[in-house]
Amino acid sequence: MSGDIPLLTLTIVIATSAVTIAAFRNISLLERFILHVGAIEERGQWYRLFTSALLHGDWMHLLVNMFSLYMFGSLLEHVIAPWRFGMVYVTGVMIASFVAVILHRHDWGYRALGASGGVAAVVGAATAAFPDMTMMVFPVPIPLPAWIVGTGFIVYSVIGARGQWDNVGHDAHLAGTLTGIGMLAAFYPAAALENIIPIGIMLAAGGAAWMYVRRR
Repeated sequence: MSGDIPLLTLTIVIATSAVTIAAFRNISLLERFILHVGAIEERGQWYRLFTSALLHGDWMHLLVNMFSLYMFGSLLEHVIAPWRFGMVYVTGVMIASFVAVILHRHDWGYRALGASGGVAAVVGAATAAFPDMTMMVFPVPIPLPAWIVGTGFIVYSVIGARGQWDNVGHDAHLAGTLTGIGMLAAFYPAAALENIIPIGIMLAAGGAAWMYVRRR
């Protein structure tokens, strides 16, 4: 049935894939859209906070993000309505990008790309709404509750952001995840209260990880 098609999710996936593939072939498009602190600080090109989410570094980066977005976006779009889903995604992108600019404001050569902030927001919101749904995470051979996966991801992102591991935007992942959780709670406070224990565990674990890395 057409009503079951997650139209907004599909639109984002198709548009992002199209722009990314075009940028693979056109370096000037990549340079125009990528998040570049120098271009933002010096020339005021704040549109890059959003357009950088339309780009990806390689095929694997694109496939992982778009697969995750489709899987969780398909669920979330139907549950919270397309306009709320759109707000979660776009806000996650913008906040994650803004956090990256703030953290790297003294490095005008800093560049970043990818939809991970928006995808993390969608996954974070879905996890806050359905903490007991199961996820498969490589290399763990058994499905795990979403709140356990979310706890591990938040802790990993906090530690990774501090250590600046493996050329991954851990700060953007963390900002997006927290944005998604916060927006789900703002849209549906009763649901957030119902799931306060798993949500609280995720946030408390992130806080503990932050205190740990601050002391090192």
